[in-house]
Amino acid sequence: MIYGSVLLIATALIGGAEAGCGCSAGRSSSWSGSDWIDSTPGGSSPEPLPSNGSASEAVDEVIPAEKSGGDENAEIGFSFVSAEELGEKLGIEPKPVIAYVSNSPPSGGSYIGGSISLPSKGFIQADGSLKSVDELAGVLGWAGITAEDEVVLYGDCFSCGDLTFVYWIMKYLGHQKVEILRGPTAELPTAGSVATRHTVKYYPDPHIELLADYESVASGQFVVVDARTPDQFGEGHIDGALNIEFNRVIDDSWIKDDSALAEIFADIDPDRPVAVYSKNGGTASIIWYALTLQGRDVKLYTWNDWVIHK
Repeated sequence: MIYGSVLLIATALIGGAEAGCGCSAGRSSSWSGSDWIDSTPGGSSPEPLPSNGSASEAVDEVIPAEKSGGDENAEIGFSFVSAEELGEKLGIEPKPVIAYVSNSPPSGGSYIGGSISLPSKGFIQADGSLKSVDELAGVLGWAGITAEDEVVLYGDCFSCGDLTFVYWIMKYLGHQKVEILRGPTAELPTAGSVATRHTVKYYPDPHIELLADYESVASGQFVVVDARTPDQFGEGHIDGALNIEFNRVIDDSWIKDDSALAEIFADIDPDRPVAVYSKNGGTASIIWYALTLQGRDVKLYTWNDWVIHK
């Protein structure tokens, strides 16, 4: 894969419901994600977060442990956790970092106790493009997350794509211990506001193979999946793409079971890699996540990048 092509694709990616914006950050060395939610009106051009290690305040430096050899796919890993399992984890040290990734406060008004706010829009530039690897790492470090932390992501809208997109970003950065919280959170402790963590340095280990580029998609080496609506697909799509709308893999705010997914993905050759795209990658990340749960070799791509090249 050509690194320049990867950078071009990265500028086209975006999380959430196919729309995004950059977010501002204060200059204290503690992270309060709620500041981002409240401080970025539509159309604003906020100050970007510092890149990895560039914060002007002192930061805690956590040197990542040396990695052992082994299968790369096993290292990347894909997982989720139930509220019951998370409750058990919270009783053991070190506790996981719990991060709320939706871009607005919870509909019920309460956060999981001790969780930080890590809105998906914080990973996006003001022009809607994905931040660079160093900037993405800086977002996590500014939030107080190190590459060694176990992180549990939760949000208010699974079908919006925020959860799976932030999960994809963390896997793209090489984060090993990250999970999505599945199901209701009623049994977990609550709080009326988010917690703050001291700023740290985050050392990424980029997995650029999680991105498809124009040349590889155009060459026909992938089964290409369009995650947009049938109407959007009908208005124009990549030649030969299969249309599997992202909502088809969701049932009751979670990914459908294995048998349902097997039927939905029946037309995808199991022996070929897959590239899944939507306009900017947000909702495509839902299909990406569902395919990874099926053990498929799948990469994220965007319609915007295809149009730019065409």
